[in-house]
Amino acid sequence: MLGLAFLFSNVGWQPARAEILLTDAAGREIRLEKPATRIVTNESLLLLSLALIDPDPATKIVGWAAPRRLDSGVHTAFRKQFPKAMDIPEVGGVLPSKSSAEAILSARPDIFVVSIWDPGWNDIVEILKSAGVQTIFLDSPKNSTLSPAEVTAFSMKLLGKAIGRDAKASEYAGFVKERYRQIEERLKGAKDRPNVLIDAHAGAVCCASPGASNRMTEAIEMAGGHSIGADIPGYDGQLSAEFVLGVDPKVYIATGGPHLAAQGGLVVGGGVSAQSARASLQAAIGRDFRGELTAIRSGRAYAVSHQLSISALNFLVFECFAKWLHPELFSDLDPNHTLAEINERFMAVPLEGTFWISLKDDAAATPQ
Repeated sequence: MLGLAFLFSNVGWQPARAEILLTDAAGREIRLEKPATRIVTNESLLLLSLALIDPDPATKIVGWAAPRRLDSGVHTAFRKQFPKAMDIPEVGGVLPSKSSAEAILSARPDIFVVSIWDPGWNDIVEILKSAGVQTIFLDSPKNSTLSPAEVTAFSMKLLGKAIGRDAKASEYAGFVKERYRQIEERLKGAKDRPNVLIDAHAGAVCCASPGASNRMTEAIEMAGGHSIGADIPGYDGQLSAEFVLGVDPKVYIATGGPHLAAQGGLVVGGGVSAQSARASLQAAIGRDFRGELTAIRSGRAYAVSHQLSISALNFLVFECFAKWLHPELFSDLDPNHTLAEINERFMAVPLEGTFWISLKDDAAATPQ
């Protein structure tokens, strides 16, 4: 009878719905009724973030912007593993001026995830909210005082909580912070800070360089160097040949990706062989005055994937910077081993290709 009484006393009873409470990078409080399964984002590189914490990342994205920002070789690898899910419609743009609430809502998202805060998103955010769709900012000016490690850890934990992958996101965040900590601890013994030229999207013309407020400039400083583009106010700018030759940096680091192949620029990234990557680096530095730099003549010329540097895997590029700027301190550091560990422990689709290279034969590339 007790069992029967208990059964009837609970007729119509429903468990309380557990809301997910978040505070995003812009300091906004967000309430989600359940873990999000349908995401629209203004940044296609979010796929890499999801792949680090979710075994089925592609199915989570139902709309994105600028898919060409994702390394084409990496895109191909994801399509091979998730052929149907990778048919993601392009919705809006990276910037709010290229987006609309109507386009975002057409994909029927649970949440809209924005990689970088911009005041122009405000109107779109309010329209989405009135339609029952919350917006989550993964970065904002509030994060400007945080280190790259803290920013990456925060954004990954925020994303993990939003999709119900808290534990894996926390594991990855801890991994990133520890890798940064180990390098920063060892850099306390660095005695010099070599001047570095960052040649962004390296191609026929030199030299577009990150400016003072650019995360890559900060990464160079943290890695024990000085980016000569740091004197440029703002996010980025063009350095003249006269200025670069006058400084004559000790280290040259180019950034690039598969998207530069058509322009004869630096090609590194998913599916790219070490031989092809090195050939494209040699071609880039052989076109103009770059070949006259001390960095080039002494063999301290390197290249990294630009897409990797602006993704949740940016600390791999930081490891490269530290090793290249202070080889005596980091002779035992191998970013390729770090990537192999990431592929094994986190990535739903392993990253394979050449994501960094040097003029010498000590490049780091994963098996093809």
